[in-house]
Amino acid sequence: MVDRPENVIDSSPYFELVWRRLWLILAVFVLVVVGALLVSLKMTPIYEAATTLRIEQRSPKIMTSINEVTPMGMGDYASYRDYYETQYKLIMSKSLIVRVLQLPVLKNYGTQFHEQPAWKKALKELLGINRRNSLTPQDRAAAKLMKALRVKPVINSQLVKIYAQDPDPETAVLLANSMAEEYVKQNLERSVNAADAASRWLTNAVEEQRAKLQKAQKALETYERDHNMNLLTQTSGASSVEEIKSELTKRQAEYDSLSERYTDEHPKMIELKSQINSLRNKIEGLKEVDTGNKSMEYRVLEEEVQANRRMHEALLARYKEIDLSGSLNMNNITVVDRAELPNKPVKPNVRKNMILAILAGLFLGYGLAYIVDFLDRTVRSTEDVKKLLKAHFLGAIHSITGLTDEIGRDRITYMEFFSPASESYRAIRTDILNILGGDGMSGSRAILVTSAEPRAGKTMTITNLAIVFAQQGYRVLLVDCDLRKPQIHRIFQKDQSKGIGDYLMEQATFQEILRDTDIENLKIVTSGTGIQNPAEMIGTLRMEQFIRDAKEKFHYIFVDSPPVMSVTDSVVLADKVDAAVQVVRSGKSSIHAALRVKELLGRAKAKILGVILNDLNAHRGGYGYYYNYKYYHYYGSNNKSRRSSILQKIKK
Repeated sequence: MVDRPENVIDSSPYFELVWRRLWLILAVFVLVVVGALLVSLKMTPIYEAATTLRIEQRSPKIMTSINEVTPMGMGDYASYRDYYETQYKLIMSKSLIVRVLQLPVLKNYGTQFHEQPAWKKALKELLGINRRNSLTPQDRAAAKLMKALRVKPVINSQLVKIYAQDPDPETAVLLANSMAEEYVKQNLERSVNAADAASRWLTNAVEEQRAKLQKAQKALETYERDHNMNLLTQTSGASSVEEIKSELTKRQAEYDSLSERYTDEHPKMIELKSQINSLRNKIEGLKEVDTGNKSMEYRVLEEEVQANRRMHEALLARYKEIDLSGSLNMNNITVVDRAELPNKPVKPNVRKNMILAILAGLFLGYGLAYIVDFLDRTVRSTEDVKKLLKAHFLGAIHSITGLTDEIGRDRITYMEFFSPASESYRAIRTDILNILGGDGMSGSRAILVTSAEPRAGKTMTITNLAIVFAQQGYRVLLVDCDLRKPQIHRIFQKDQSKGIGDYLMEQATFQEILRDTDIENLKIVTSGTGIQNPAEMIGTLRMEQFIRDAKEKFHYIFVDSPPVMSVTDSVVLADKVDAAVQVVRSGKSSIHAALRVKELLGRAKAKILGVILNDLNAHRGGYGYYYNYKYYHYYGSNNKSRRSSILQKIKK
């Protein structure tokens, strides 16, 4: 035998659960799948249209500004991501949705939308409306449109798709295109408004800077006039004696060079001579005003004029640039593809719904089966007998199908000799003989068969056990000690008079209560005349005498008794027999009751041979029992002729 590795997961319990709860799993599966199919077929078809936009981080560059924007792809990834996330939110903003709903082509959109009371709170949260405020028709239309839209970016691109859904395909196209167009217009208006605001601000700034420049120039002119600084502005703006001397040297050198080619009356010579004289006069003037730090104050005033002039020129250039860009109306958002009329609905997606329903049905079915199985506190399988009851497992009797008459089921080992149930009873007989030891002929045994509750199959089990023992050649006596609800006389078609009850009341002898049957080596004792106090009568010495007399004539005495949990008859009998067998009905007998029977029989000092699991479903016992069940049917499938002849014999 090869041992199973420890790291190999045993999946058989999961499959056994499927076999045990197959009908429950199938019922849930069919319910979910059929429900999903009906819902899908009844759903209103929904069509979806999509418009594609291109969103750039900046407008196309037409001109250069003094404040350069960071080029696309060169900026921070976080700012890039935030920018596009902001644009997606702007597309779904309430302001844009309200703007779209104000279009003449959509004036009737949402008029048929009536939300349920449970949806009011959700709609208000969706639109950001105070809980105390009521929903207006415009709010309802906006909520409907907001639920019909979705924005999805195209991965690794600047493209964005706006999806719109509606039962009418033309309305879906209209919604998608209108949202895109109004979003483009809104973005352009936002840019134009920003340019207008900047233009107005720059206009005021230019005027203020011009006034500052004029004021600085006037202050410089006043200073020159008050301090006799008649200096020529065309001398490149020099403000110190050293700088003017350097300029004078250059002009003098240029004059000397040109004097070799031109006469003193030439215009260039006259201009250079004038500049040289002016520079000389300026040097003399600066020398005079340098005293008392006047030259320093002059330079400060002159630098202020130059600074104001530069600022004025920069603001003026920026103003002209913004004014020009505003007139160009450039937009960084454009429509790439307009929505087209869809040819088929996107909802309901019957194929997708059915796949999900199949998966959900299997998952829910198995989950519910697991819960039911977990809450089921009955003995279900052979493993429950071994692990929960901690009892020896004698064998299992599968559910008997195909027999409508009770006699046929109660005597199946005689009616259908090769049936799976007959084979199971014979296997139990072998196990009992092994436990008792010996050859089975050397000593007599009295065996009590009982159960925890009624309808566990106790009488059917003891009857068939008695038959298979008799078929083995043993002399067998079957005694009906269930004095409250006797069944043995019915199974063997005998009258109930003169039975164990009469013997216990000393109204009949041992020989008088023995009854022959149509089965060789098998005799029975019926319950006899009803008595008022069965438990007390069973506990008398008369019952012990009956068992002793029976052991002298029979190899095995099988004693049928009432359920242990109902009355005390079985516990009393357990003290008088040699061994006891407990019958448990699969899926019906509770674990608590079965353990209680085991405890009570143990207190009576009875030797418990083991447990027989009755009415075991072919799938409930696990794979081994399932395949055994199939094989039994294969080898013993033809019993109709034998059963027919036996029934005819019984009727005669």
